[in-house]
This record gives sequence, structure tokens and C-alpha cells, in this order.
Amino acid sequence: MGGKYVRMLERQLGELRRRDDAHGNRRLFLDDVFVTYLLAFFNPSIRSLRTIEDFSQTRQVQRYLSVPKLCRTTLSDFHRLADPERLQPILDALRQQLARKQASGRHPPGSLPDLLRRAVAVDGTFLEAAAEITWAVQGHNHTKRECWNVRLDFQVAVEHQTPELIVVSEPGESESAFAAANVRDGRIYLYDRGFSGFEVINAHYRVDQEAIVPRADFIIRYKPAGGNAPSLAEAEERPLREKDIAAGVISDRVGRFVSSKACRHKIMNVPLREVLVQYEDHGETKIVRLITNLLDVPAEIIARLYQYRWQIELFFRWLKCFADFDHLISYSREGVLLHFYTAVIGALLMYLHSGCRPSKYTFVLLGQVACGAATWDEILPILQERERQRDQERRAAAARRAKKKSQSL
Repeated sequence: MGGKYVRMLERQLGELRRRDDAHGNRRLFLDDVFVTYLLAFFNPSIRSLRTIEDFSQTRQVQRYLSVPKLCRTTLSDFHRLADPERLQPILDALRQQLARKQASGRHPPGSLPDLLRRAVAVDGTFLEAAAEITWAVQGHNHTKRECWNVRLDFQVAVEHQTPELIVVSEPGESESAFAAANVRDGRIYLYDRGFSGFEVINAHYRVDQEAIVPRADFIIRYKPAGGNAPSLAEAEERPLREKDIAAGVISDRVGRFVSSKACRHKIMNVPLREVLVQYEDHGETKIVRLITNLLDVPAEIIARLYQYRWQIELFFRWLKCFADFDHLISYSREGVLLHFYTAVIGALLMYLHSGCRPSKYTFVLLGQVACGAATWDEILPILQERERQRDQERRAAAARRAKKKSQSL
């Protein structure tokens, strides 16, 4: 199953073991741990050190290991020594495969499918942790019970709903600081209100021969102007097209942020665009204020692009509810990242082999193959039919929303 990806992984695993040879007094190596984690990824019931220890002694796992079992105490010690960054070449190789797969389709420049290839949703999620973890953050849940959490910051490619970056936040580090430090050239970043700051906007620009030029694009949801939310000065209104109005756009302006804080950043001298989108939420009319540096894209595309930020929320739901990654199995930052690096690699393999975004249906069916209860040939038509049904449901829901909006107008 997925032979070319297995061969690629085998080459990478050999490199992991060679780089571990310097530790002559160690019997447990990163390739053993990674293989066990990757096999366990497709079985959501294996999400603790004890279950991993038991799982490592099964015939399925022993085919690939060089040790009789992964003892939970040894594995706990290993987490403190692990370097998750050593799995980065595997991630890079899989992403190259993904880039080649996506290159087959061509779309007009500036169209929504073309922009989605560059779109990345940014957000963070909390996982419950033990109070003994010194870098956990104390807080309260919805019942006001005291709890301890660890925040993981993600960047998720919205087109195929797979993570591009995972960072375990430092105590006191804000989501905005994470976002500003991890902007890559050529991307389109989709941010929610928690990232509405000059520091984040500033990170998307560079100085080139005394000129300020964008290195990446962004769409950020801002609060309504007033108070701590800056207003757009020197703004010029743009005419709206029929498609813009149909998408709920009620205003499209270009101006600049002018304030004492903006003076300390590059954005004082760059044009920014404000797009206001109106929508109905349980009978209540609401307005979303979007700030972007995409100046030459129709306002309708801006509104639709931002809707794809919801993909990261769907990924969090899939990760916690269906893949059962709702708690930590390590007290060290390195162990947490190692676990989630493996989850990212598993998600990429799912997408590459099935051609479908990670979903509960893909995950459950591939889990059946992984445990020997089904074959790939058996689940492929089931998976294709499920994806066809989901696409049909999405189109029907979009048609209902469009009909309801036209009737209200």
C-alpha cells in the first residue's frame, strides 16, 4: 500500500539510524520510535505510553523494530533527548511529493483555486496537561474549574487541510509573536481576531532599496474601528460588482493605518484594504471586518478566501475528536513535538495516497487497512463514494445559502 512512499520513508529511516550511531550506549533510536508512532497514528486507541508499550510487542510492529519492545519508562526518558527537527527531511520529502501532485492542475492567476494553493490558516489550540509540566499555562475551563494547558500553534494549508508548521509555545508567548516569527515568502496567511496587531502586519513586508514591499499576503479579521481597533485613514471607496454583493460584501476601501503605534512599523507607508462582509447568524445580522494587502483581487474573492480559515478549526476538531490527540503523552516539549510531527507525517501520507483531505472517514477506513481488517482495494470505492456524497452535500448547502440570501435581498 503506497509503495513509493514506503520506499521513501525507508531511505529516510536509514539516515535517522546513521545519525544516531554516535550514541553507542543507547539501544532505543529515533527510527524505532517514529515507526511505532506512525503505525499507532492510524489506531486512535493507542494514545498513551502504556498502550504504545503493548502495541510495540505485536507482530505488526515487530516487523520493523530493532528492539523487543518500547518500554514506557525508556520512552519517557527518550522524549527528553529527542530532536523532532530530525524528522523535517521526511516532511520536506512528502511536501515535495504533494507539490508535484498539485502541479498537474492549472488555474488562471488570481482566481480562487490559484490563491488557495498559497493560502495558510494560522491559529493555536490548547491541550490539557498535568500541573507538573512546568511550561503549562494555568487557566479555567467552561465550568470555571482550574486546569493546565499547553498551547500548540499551527499553520495549516487550507487546500489539502494538512499542517505546514507546529510550534509548542513558550510560557507568556502570544499567538501574534508566533505568527510574526513564522511568515514565509509567497504565502497568503488567514488570521482571526487574535492576530490583529501591527507586529503581524509588519512581518509581511521587507525593505528593498528603501522601498517597502510585501513578501507575503494576509487577510486578518479586525474588530470594528474604534477603541483599540485602528481606523483606515485616507480611505477611498471602491465600486462593488454584482458578485461582490452576492458574496455579502457591503464595503471595499483602500487606505492606510495611521497611529502612533503604526509609526513604529513599516505599515505606516503601505496601502491596506478594508473589506466589510455581512452575513446572517441564526437570524442576526453580523459584519466581519477584513484587513488585507491583496489590492488587485476582487472583494468577493477576499470574502471567500477568509471563509477557508475555518479549515484549521476543522483540522483541530479532526485531530482531537477523531484522531484522539486530545492529551499529551510526554512532559517534555521535544516529546510533544515528536508526537505531533508524526501526526503531520501521517496526515500527509493520507492525503498523498488517497487524494482526500484528512477526515474521519479517511482516517477510519485507512485504520482498517492498517490493522489488517480490510485492503486498500476494498476501501477505495467506499472512500470515493463518501467523498462524492460530501461534495454533493456541500454544493447543496451552498445553493441553499445562495437562495436564502437572494430571497432576503
